[in-house]
Amino acid sequence: MSQSLSHKNNISKTFKYDFAISYAGEEEKIAEGIFQSIKEKYGGYSIFLASKEKHKLIGQDGEEFFENLFKDSKQVIVILSENYKRKEWTRYEWDIIRKRSKENKCIPIKTDKVEILGLPSNFIYLPFSNNFEDIASLCIQKLISFEHENGIKRKTEFQKTLNDIRCSKGAIDKSFQLVVDNRKRTPLKDIDYPTGDYNKSYRIISEEDLPLSVISRLKIKINLPDNLSKGEVVFNIKHCTASIFNNKKPDALMIFIYSEKATNFQGFKKFNVAKAEFAPFGDWGKAEEGFVYNLPSDKFDWKIEFEESYFDKNKKMKTADDLARDLILEIIKNKHENDNESA
Repeated sequence: MSQSLSHKNNISKTFKYDFAISYAGEEEKIAEGIFQSIKEKYGGYSIFLASKEKHKLIGQDGEEFFENLFKDSKQVIVILSENYKRKEWTRYEWDIIRKRSKENKCIPIKTDKVEILGLPSNFIYLPFSNNFEDIASLCIQKLISFEHENGIKRKTEFQKTLNDIRCSKGAIDKSFQLVVDNRKRTPLKDIDYPTGDYNKSYRIISEEDLPLSVISRLKIKINLPDNLSKGEVVFNIKHCTASIFNNKKPDALMIFIYSEKATNFQGFKKFNVAKAEFAPFGDWGKAEEGFVYNLPSDKFDWKIEFEESYFDKNKKMKTADDLARDLILEIIKNKHENDNESA
């Protein structure tokens, strides 16, 4: 194995998080907005946000923890402000971040005209103006570029599914043991309904129980009007989530969103607006983990996948045949890559 390839393989094994967010407490809402935008728009990226990971900080050596954190994160998002500059702890975080490589130091987001030691005046940053989607898009672009330059391959959805199947040994035994143990879950607290200027406009089409042993999972289908914005769609998803979750308290909830009036509607077998998961850490597959460890409601999160052809009528939604063809091509590509690695 060549030295450069070995180096790339080592890089891919050293990172615990895709992103870590550094911020002052006064900017917590901004940090959470960036976290949520990345999760909702792009899905399965690992992000460290202190307000959501307090359990990991308790009892830790803070200096050592954050020094390791910023080493173990592919990208560090820094929300720069006068508050950030003034606080002793964030100044310490910045001292650590400054030691990162010049090419991959951080993604700086400025909320005001603050000047920070170690950040040259010609350093390109993104000003904050409630532009969460733009920030999320920039962060993902930076991450993808970093992974490409360092030969880090991200698993495709097919590979993730294949890995889940391969790692499923013992799943039935574990589920059975939950019944034998008569394991009970600590009651989940209600979640908040979304706030804002939008109105509830969804209609529930169907509700299906998908239990796994003693673990409760629900699949919901809802219908929306045509021509809603992403903000309106997210509002309706979260409103529906709160209504169902607070009533039934499932361990995971999946919502398929349709619009039968939209031009891309292909029937209620293929969602044409969005698909959403509300589960521990935004992952339907972690329902069992949430049950076993009694994870509370504030450890639940959304993962939302949008169908862009609903929002942009010039785009075409893939048919079932298109998706099947893509899956076959992915299988062939995956086999070809494995054959080359074995050769």
